[in-house]
Amino acid sequence: MKCGVGFALLFTLVAVFSKGEAGKLACIVCRTTLSASQAALDVVKSAFAAAQSQLNVAQSAANTASGILKKADDDLKEAISLGDTESIAKAQAILKVKKAESDQANAVLVKATESIAKAGAAIHDATVKVIKVTVECTRRCRRD
Repeated sequence: MKCGVGFALLFTLVAVFSKGEAGKLACIVCRTTLSASQAALDVVKSAFAAAQSQLNVAQSAANTASGILKKADDDLKEAISLGDTESIAKAQAILKVKKAESDQANAVLVKATESIAKAGAAIHDATVKVIKVTVECTRRCRRD
């Protein structure tokens, strides 16, 4: 939206200024827009790096929770094989808690995966914008 308004202003100025001055102004506006687009790309790259870090933490937590859940399941199987009803009840309670913790860790992992997908899409969009503005600036500034 801002870029469209800027180019509308630019075209108005083109009609007012002499051809040489308008061309220089168009080139300056274009280069400013390019700098802003490149800065936006840097911001989304930083957001992607943060999302990657969150994903790594979530993956580690999910792996840990999965290992703990497996241990609780093995403890329950052992208690069942021994036939000790008190140990079975205790192991079932622990298993239930560890299953909930594992489910929660997996939910966080899913959200982190979604965040990194969104950040990747934002990088794509920002990169496309930089390329488009670069092409436009090359076209506009070549005339001078």
